[in-house]
Amino acid sequence: NIIIKALMAKITPKTLNIYRPKEFPMKFLFEFEDAIVGVICGLLLIGLTGRFFSLKLSNTIYLIAFIIFAISIVLDIFFEFSDLRVHFGFTILSLIHSIADLIIALALISHFSGFSIPFITTNLMPYLQNEVVIFWLGIFLVAGNAVWLLLYPFFNK
Repeated sequence: NIIIKALMAKITPKTLNIYRPKEFPMKFLFEFEDAIVGVICGLLLIGLTGRFFSLKLSNTIYLIAFIIFAISIVLDIFFEFSDLRVHFGFTILSLIHSIADLIIALALISHFSGFSIPFITTNLMPYLQNEVVIFWLGIFLVAGNAVWLLLYPFFNK
């Protein structure tokens, strides 16, 4: 409870970096939107497997969610390159995580749409036939993006 209060004290409209085109031309609304979408997509995958809760939706819903996730990741990667001078190590870790998220998102877009994406479809689609892999991808998306959401107030200076 104390940690949540400390984090909430650091999250203010000023620290949210609400979208300003001249300062953040590569974001929809705010700087960490990709992490929020990543957590949502992870929860969708966990719900799809029915492990902790059941949330079986149409493939179109999953497809739309992962397309939005992929777009927000690409925008985040461009944004990170413009932000390398601030926290170099933090930014490099963020880039590595964003690339992993993008590969997962593209694999799931291919999975839910049936479209063939070069390299992704041939190398990753066989793994997505296993429910356990889908579950752990969901856990990775939730945990990985939640960590970035928790770290964001401390590195946004």
